[in-house]
Amino acid sequence: MAPAHFVALLLAGIGPLLALAQLSRLPPTLVLMGAGVAVGAVPGAPPLRLDPDLAIALFLPPVIYAGSVRITPHLLRATLLPGILVGALVALVIITATALVARVLLPGLGGAQSVALGVIAALFDTRLFHEAEGRPYVPRAVSDALKAREMAARIVALTAFALALESLAEQVPPGPGEALRDIGWSLAGGALAGIAIGRAVLWLRDHARPAPIEIAVSLAAPYLAGLAAGWLSLSLAVTVIAAALTVSAARVDPESGVARSSAEARIAATAFWEEASLLASSVLFFFAGLALPEALAGLGLWPVWQVAGAVAAILVLVLLVQWLGSLLAVHLPPLSRALAAEDQATRTGAAGVMAWASTSSVIGLIAALAIPAQLPDGTPTPGRELVLVVAALVILGSVLVQGLTLRAAVRRAGLSRPGRAQAEEATGRGAAAAARAGAPDETHPEALEAERRVLMRLRAQDVIGDEALRKLLREGDLRLRAAEAAQGEAAPGGGPPQP
Repeated sequence: MAPAHFVALLLAGIGPLLALAQLSRLPPTLVLMGAGVAVGAVPGAPPLRLDPDLAIALFLPPVIYAGSVRITPHLLRATLLPGILVGALVALVIITATALVARVLLPGLGGAQSVALGVIAALFDTRLFHEAEGRPYVPRAVSDALKAREMAARIVALTAFALALESLAEQVPPGPGEALRDIGWSLAGGALAGIAIGRAVLWLRDHARPAPIEIAVSLAAPYLAGLAAGWLSLSLAVTVIAAALTVSAARVDPESGVARSSAEARIAATAFWEEASLLASSVLFFFAGLALPEALAGLGLWPVWQVAGAVAAILVLVLLVQWLGSLLAVHLPPLSRALAAEDQATRTGAAGVMAWASTSSVIGLIAALAIPAQLPDGTPTPGRELVLVVAALVILGSVLVQGLTLRAAVRRAGLSRPGRAQAEEATGRGAAAAARAGAPDETHPEALEAERRVLMRLRAQDVIGDEALRKLLREGDLRLRAAEAAQGEAAPGGGPPQP
């Protein structure tokens, strides 16, 4: 089969595979990885493999951006201690501990390669947690802390990975002063570049109409951030996240309540980024499974039992560190306040849920593939195949073990309080209705601006969360879009959505 036909078949199969996952009540990521493993194990399978440079340039920026643009700066401020601080600390401990374990269990593996394994182990996401349909509700403070922790871990891990690649290329570890200088430039420069790109995209969107063009302009943000990070040796994660947060923070003016784009663009952009993230992540998970049979074939002289033992040790180590970090997090505000009324067993269960929900990310496999096949002198990079094997098995093992048991683990934690989410939305709706009470109708500009102002204020006070804020703002956009369509003022397109 020609590579072009294989790609077309893959894109055509993502939807049915996701539907199959829903019917079988299995995590979609597990089904996608399983399909990739099955295809890769078939004799005569297509020799198509995911180029790491293509994955980093084409897939990673939108995946990181789509997850970050849904987050408001209020969430990061509220979860500074249990999310950002604990996430960075956990990532550093996992990287260091995994590198040490790898040197002991896999003797002969170089220092840079061991650090790379630590980075792969430290990269996680909470996709399986959000895919676990039918899971009981958990306190918002728990899910908010997980989002912030995931973001902090990516920044720390990918920064450490860049240093590991640099030392591998130069074959001499950088000195402390040089390392600190590189880290400072990577993080601070990435933040400044991301903010500048976000503001430039916002300015351009202000002058772009209709809605499809606004969305096309927004697509430039993650790719410009990715290109800037590559050209200027900046942190990819920091640059993309900073651009996304800049756009997110400016979506609605908190003082005036004025939205920067049209209602149609905001409604369509939400669906667009959800779909883009879904498709990009699905492709990456499929290729992760596809790479596993080839990675296993590259074991060479390494005994299978030794590699399997190292993988099991890394998985246990990561879960242990994640759990200890989560135990620390549940005693820090706002998590400690959210769980104040719960008994000690429930707080311990909350820590277990946070650790079990942190599954290894497919970004780790891309990091493993990004290790150069050859050193600058032309000799093969020692241990690269072993790192690929361990990375693929760690990701697969995490998805299998945690993915198949996550729903049960969340239920056993005893955190179910479904009324809390509805109470937040009811509070927001009541405040919004009171704010627009004096306006001629609920779609009048003054009514919508007053509604947005009060919702933004409630979010700033942490009365409602990001999910409730996004849902209530979307409801206002739907009302406005329907009114515009009824009056014949909406931009060309499909029929008006039903609010």
